[in-house]
Amino acid sequence: MVVVYVVFGTYFLFLMFVAGGLWRWQKQTPSSRQRQHPLVSVVVAMRNEAQNLQPLLQSLQTQTYSGPFQILLVDDHSTDNTLYVAGLLKVHFSNLKIELLASEAAGKKQALATGIAKAGGEIILTTDADCELQADWINDMVQAFDNHTQLVVGVVKLTTNATVWSKLQAMEFASVIATGLGSLGWGMPLMCNGASLAFRKAAFYAVSGYKGNEHIPSGDDEFLMHKVANHFPRSVKAVPPGLNLGTTLPVTTVADFFDQRVRWAGKWRANQSGFARLLAVFIFLVQLSWWPLLAAALVTPHAGLSVVVVFKIMLELLLLLTVSFVTRQRFDVLAFACLQILYAPYVLAVAVASQLMGYSWKGRTTLPGE
Repeated sequence: MVVVYVVFGTYFLFLMFVAGGLWRWQKQTPSSRQRQHPLVSVVVAMRNEAQNLQPLLQSLQTQTYSGPFQILLVDDHSTDNTLYVAGLLKVHFSNLKIELLASEAAGKKQALATGIAKAGGEIILTTDADCELQADWINDMVQAFDNHTQLVVGVVKLTTNATVWSKLQAMEFASVIATGLGSLGWGMPLMCNGASLAFRKAAFYAVSGYKGNEHIPSGDDEFLMHKVANHFPRSVKAVPPGLNLGTTLPVTTVADFFDQRVRWAGKWRANQSGFARLLAVFIFLVQLSWWPLLAAALVTPHAGLSVVVVFKIMLELLLLLTVSFVTRQRFDVLAFACLQILYAPYVLAVAVASQLMGYSWKGRTTLPGE
């Protein structure tokens, strides 16, 4: 009983830490200094994205940034007609400065590195080929830089449709975004997403880019952020709230979702952030304890257990309502209720699978331990 109170008491403190960080982040205002308009390079690694490129380029066409920017589309050995479609879209969006590149080595990090090497901008922005970007995305990401800033974390949300499946994914993804933004609200870089990320090209090379983790399929965003934070203390920040969201698509099948999350979780062993590793283990313990706690609270008259259950649900509700409001995403009560039951076995399954199993993603298979 004491162990349960300690675990969930610590979890409640963590949720309040994240909520407080979100509040601090929302209080940020854009810098009042003279606005800057340097050349910006938007680098996109693409593999089998023929169906998604047009919405991305349409959203880049509507950007409010008044400075120059270029778009580097780097093909990561697509097996569909991505490169052909990109060529057609380059002609269609002739007002955009688009450069098409082919990555020599396989993998997203290698493709991004190819684009960064060719980029002319002093500030690099990365996004994914299946994203759409709000009008102020480039402008707000660039204006978030001051003389000390080396990397800026953007805000990303999943789009939803009428299906509960998409809403479940969006709710789960919102919790990840909330954790990243909340920790940055306290000046502690923890999580980020490469679908909306900006960094100085000089900083990328100062920390040797993706060297040291290039063999890991995921982590192009988080590993880089931690390297920059370690090399340039207090140089990582989140973009102030505004019309600068990146929106990305949910996966369509449960199998693809599981493979995606296993791929993300697979970087745990290589994470150089002790806090991030410890947090992952702690969340695993919380979810391992949740079902037994819930069952005990339902079948025994112990008031303390009921208080813990109610307090957990209410704090998570407050946190997800906050991040839903910030990302202009409609809060779905059914998805939230379902996750109270489904999230624990999902976390446990992904955690175990990420250490013992391989996965397939976009036609590539990764074996266990790779």
